[in-house]
Amino acid sequence: MRTHDTSKRPPARSRAFAIAAWIHLFVILAATTSFGATPGSGTLSTGTPTATWTGSVTGAGSGENTCIDGVSCDSFQVVLAPGDYTGRQINVSITWTVPAYDYDLYVHVGTLRGASLPSSAGPPPATSELVHIGIDPPVVTTPRIWWAHIQAASVPPLQTYSGSASLAALPAAPVVTHLPSSLPFSATVPLFARGTVRALEPSVRVDVRGNCYVSAIRGVPAGVDLWRIDLDPNSPTFDPEMRNAAYLGQPDVFQQEGSEDSTAGGADGGGDIDIACSVPSDPDSTPVITMVSLAVANISSNVSSDRGDTFEHNGASALIPSDDRQWIEATGENTVYMFYRGVVPASALFVQKSTDHGRTYGAAVPVIDNANPVTTTPGYIDVDHTNGIVYVSHQNDNAGYVSRSSDGGATWVTRLVDGTSAHGHLFDPVKVGDDGTVYVAWSNDRHIFYSYSKDHGETWTPGAAVDDPDSTRTNVFPWLEAGSDGRVDVVWFGTRSENVSAAEWDVYFAQSLDANTATPTFYQQRITDHRVHGSNISEGGLTGAANRNLGDYFQIAYDPQGAAVVAFGDDHNDFDGNTYVTRQLAGPSLLASANGGTGMVNAVAPTELPAYLRTLPEVVDPVHDAVIQVQPVLTDNPFDIVSIKYFTNDDGPDGPYVGARMTLSGLAAATPGTWRMAFTANAPEGDQPPPYGVSDHGDMFYLLAADSGAVRTFTFGTAYRDSQPALPLGAFAMAYNPAAGLADSGAIDTTTSTVTIKVSIAKINALVPPGHAPLTTGSWLAGLRGSAGSPQAGPKDNTRGGLVNFRIDPFGVLAVGPPGMRERLSLSASPNPAPGRVSLRYAIAATERVSLGVYDVQGRLVKSIHDGAAQAGVHVDGWDGRDAAGKRAPHGVYFARITTGGGDLVSRFVLLR
Repeated sequence: MRTHDTSKRPPARSRAFAIAAWIHLFVILAATTSFGATPGSGTLSTGTPTATWTGSVTGAGSGENTCIDGVSCDSFQVVLAPGDYTGRQINVSITWTVPAYDYDLYVHVGTLRGASLPSSAGPPPATSELVHIGIDPPVVTTPRIWWAHIQAASVPPLQTYSGSASLAALPAAPVVTHLPSSLPFSATVPLFARGTVRALEPSVRVDVRGNCYVSAIRGVPAGVDLWRIDLDPNSPTFDPEMRNAAYLGQPDVFQQEGSEDSTAGGADGGGDIDIACSVPSDPDSTPVITMVSLAVANISSNVSSDRGDTFEHNGASALIPSDDRQWIEATGENTVYMFYRGVVPASALFVQKSTDHGRTYGAAVPVIDNANPVTTTPGYIDVDHTNGIVYVSHQNDNAGYVSRSSDGGATWVTRLVDGTSAHGHLFDPVKVGDDGTVYVAWSNDRHIFYSYSKDHGETWTPGAAVDDPDSTRTNVFPWLEAGSDGRVDVVWFGTRSENVSAAEWDVYFAQSLDANTATPTFYQQRITDHRVHGSNISEGGLTGAANRNLGDYFQIAYDPQGAAVVAFGDDHNDFDGNTYVTRQLAGPSLLASANGGTGMVNAVAPTELPAYLRTLPEVVDPVHDAVIQVQPVLTDNPFDIVSIKYFTNDDGPDGPYVGARMTLSGLAAATPGTWRMAFTANAPEGDQPPPYGVSDHGDMFYLLAADSGAVRTFTFGTAYRDSQPALPLGAFAMAYNPAAGLADSGAIDTTTSTVTIKVSIAKINALVPPGHAPLTTGSWLAGLRGSAGSPQAGPKDNTRGGLVNFRIDPFGVLAVGPPGMRERLSLSASPNPAPGRVSLRYAIAATERVSLGVYDVQGRLVKSIHDGAAQAGVHVDGWDGRDAAGKRAPHGVYFARITTGGGDLVSRFVLLR
């Protein structure tokens, strides 16, 4: 047996002496090798555009904050003299000769310990590092200072590097041509989930088989909701207008749901949401869906192999606690990358990689760490599926950045995308096209900008405006999707006013087929068929002071045909924000190879939404969706609203009256509580049956029944959107002024489980603001919704907005005329779609003045068809497909609108060319 001979080992004192001698030798080498940048500073100006230096540092540092200045790191001061540097940036770079050595380059603002720009700290093999400095504002009146800090990450002694700081021309900005567009999109329809009136910040993905997934948040700890829609054009259940969404429940609930009526209440997530879908190589396999949801202290990851019918649940997938704003992206068979910020409120950014679809995740790798912060927020993440490069975008108030990893998320290089415009407007998404072009979009509140890179995110074009500057005044919440070479779709919220309480918002869509060229064209249009929001929009996240009913973002995806699929927030007719969806029905695809290489989406003729009979309730609510806090109450109860039917009549001395009748699932006995029914008069766009009125900008009223147990009261009053809610992080909920008076009649009927209230229209008109139209025959009521609740910690229920608006008609003015005309006006357009000429058929109940015209998707009158008196009965007029000037109208969606003294109707049709 061999033993170790310790007699030849030096004693401890000798070992200490040897170490000291080595340190002494190292110091001598340091002294004779001229550590430190030479020279130590340089001034740039229009006359002296370059400053250079050399240095020699050595070591195996573990970070900028641990290096020793003059030994393992160098510093060089960059001074920018006063001058006009429009169109220029500063490039700071270091180079060396041996690829196996590893230097890292950091740049700080003002002082050596000042704010840091994203570092250039790539791994070997490499021989250079580069940081771009934006000059904002470009006119410099007093000298500006930056410090280049060079660290020897893995460099032996006696090595040298060269440094350079130089003024360089910014790449030429794309010169964008803006043109109007009229691609047909499906009617926007809401997605509903049981037990909530909130579904915000929707994420949307479509896998390679055409399974479209939409998910939206309720808020922590209420969880998220998930829907699936069939967008496979070869499927017998293909649903191109997205009318038949299958509700899949809440994947992140504490106890996994087995059906919609799960007894599980609440979830461990609901703060933020994102979805990713795998790309299997087997054409017969089902792509795996991964969904992440932000919890109070971690990130819930949920994985499904059966199209979202069941999920595996990991309630703590993030290795960094107290995290925030997670995004995910999948690539290939099994890989998912998760990108997030932590520890909140610090500014470190991390990526974790999963190789099992998100069931588990590996180490948290810092993209930007706390030792080198730039105080940025995650914008988004995408993967180039052809080469595996991962891109993450992040932004602060003043700049946007993209970091990339070429080694599966192990190391990251960060580059400045833009530092010349504001970026603090939630979020700056990044996407990669099939050709490898990388795109970033952002808002400066006024415009939607984009930039692209053709060298894997190393250099970026200056920002160029996507939105047509003549169409809107304020534009926020951009999202984009990139397809084949140069093909990009962008969506955002836009308004023609400032971001103020009077603003009215639409969803805008812009498409370019050459976005990665010097002279791209963007075709823009409004794609929502109604205003989606009537108020300001918060751009400050959880601490934002403005209206947060739309959350902080929405998304666009594309289906197997390359058709745009959009999910967005909308609260025009509701207590809170809901998720609506729409899909492109024809026109250019994001995929050049789509449909046999045509690059076009197979055309689908839009259809009108199903007619709704006026005899049915305007508001319908799911049975057993009342909750106690977040726990569903799965039994009949006095506060579980089933429906609300509005009515008008003249059956009393103070008539005419307006009223509402609420039906409950279980009002079997006298019960203390309140039951409220709301409506809005004079709502913009609320003058027709579709529930498109912007209720927050109308005159809001309520009818209230209250039972104290000893006395019942029936009152009415005015309502408003609370701009200072009690919970500052919550939604801007409805609020109610004290009752203005007693209703004319009311009843709480335990035999029919109904609550009925009616009030004189004259009493309501006394509350209408001066200058606003009074309620009268023919007035339309929008914002139809209701709430019910126990005075203690008992069940509560809110309804969604009404399925239709309600027209005041106490005297039955349409109850005369030809057969079949008793309920309403009629209007139809045929054929639909029309190849060039359209027949417009309408019927009126009485002889009166009629205005009939054709309008485009922007609401502009294309041509007046009839404006004058018309006899009672059926009429047929035609439109030849030309505008008022005789020019052929382009193909797209149009609206025929008839207006009479008794109301108006709209019929939607498609013109083909």
